Amino acid sequence: MKKIITFLGIQAKKTTYCFQGQNYDGEVFAEALHKFCNYDSMLVCVTSEAKEKTFPILEKLEEKRIQAVEIPTGQSTEEMWETFKIINQEVNENDSVIFDITHGLRSLPFLVFLFAAYLKAAKNVTIEAIYYGAWELGFSNNGIAPVIDLSEFIGMLDWLTATERFVEIGDGQPLADLLKKGMPSKIELRDSISARELKRDLEAASKAIESISLALRLTRPIETMEEATKLKQALKKAEPSIAKQAQPFSILGKQVVKEYGQFALENPRENSQLANNLRLQLKMIQWYRERQQIVQAVTLTREWIVSVLALKFGEPTFSNKNGRSEVERALNNGVRIQSKKTVDTISSCDEKLKNLANKDELIDLWQQVTELRNDIAHVGMNPDPKLAKTLKDRFEKIYPSLSLVASLLPPQ
Repeated sequence: MKKIITFLGIQAKKTTYCFQGQNYDGEVFAEALHKFCNYDSMLVCVTSEAKEKTFPILEKLEEKRIQAVEIPTGQSTEEMWETFKIINQEVNENDSVIFDITHGLRSLPFLVFLFAAYLKAAKNVTIEAIYYGAWELGFSNNGIAPVIDLSEFIGMLDWLTATERFVEIGDGQPLADLLKKGMPSKIELRDSISARELKRDLEAASKAIESISLALRLTRPIETMEEATKLKQALKKAEPSIAKQAQPFSILGKQVVKEYGQFALENPRENSQLANNLRLQLKMIQWYRERQQIVQAVTLTREWIVSVLALKFGEPTFSNKNGRSEVERALNNGVRIQSKKTVDTISSCDEKLKNLANKDELIDLWQQVTELRNDIAHVGMNPDPKLAKTLKDRFEKIYPSLSLVASLLPPQ
């Protein structure tokens, strides 16, 4: 259902309003709205005084779709909350709403923008328009007052929320979706070269955001570095298009680049980049930890320890069959030796581990991380599962010891 929610003050003044090139007269703006808007219901919010002084103008229309909704005068925050509750009760799930903020108190535009944001999120309401009949601008326009639609500024809240979600927890899908909404229509793409360039730029930016978001969620550090590099490049190239079609993001994009640009690394698998790669992985572990993404933090920590030692021992970092398996076996052998158990299978890295000055601390750390990772991986289906908070607290205690592993990396 399409509903107009409008507000009346206590004064009326015959004004000519211009909407989409056509003029409409009204003593209050809602009278003009009635003439140029299609709607199912017009809810006219009035104080007791406004109901007496200005609502009769609309009553003269004898329109059953128009009804008065009494609200407080708004002299306190309590009364403003009461207005919010009244409007919320009048709007149903999936309604389409047009707000009018022409008349009423000066606090009204602020409140309406909050109402609109809430209704979008809580009731999946479509905000079709937020109209302001700028009657005061008529003085310099031959008495014709323009009608301004402010609804696109509601989108600022969407951009802020989506960007915050991407920056805070790494979920970039809402942000990518907003960029996609800015893409030109099929007709525009057919008729305009610039529209096709715009689509290409916005598509590349949204894809880069989706890719790095997915890589982070699935704990793919190498892919994250590669996609972070692409993200920086895609956003830089798309700057003119974003400024044209997605203005809020032209500012927020700098925040995104700052957050994810720290993970950018070209050719992260190359031997010359391995040390930098592993330093960035430690940053990712910290990033996950700060965002309480403990599963990803622990999973990456376990593999990062193996990678650092593989680099230290001169073993192939990305070979499970040779390098990584030998490092893991040496660490597991170290755990068995500390527990005075027999070593069943020797590793080519046993002596290399034994020769490290801090080998005992490393082996202790490895055992703690392995046990923690295994407990998490079994998703509480083992005989004595730890509480989620216990797992988090254990990682917090382990985390400072990662500096011991980082000290094994070659100096920058």
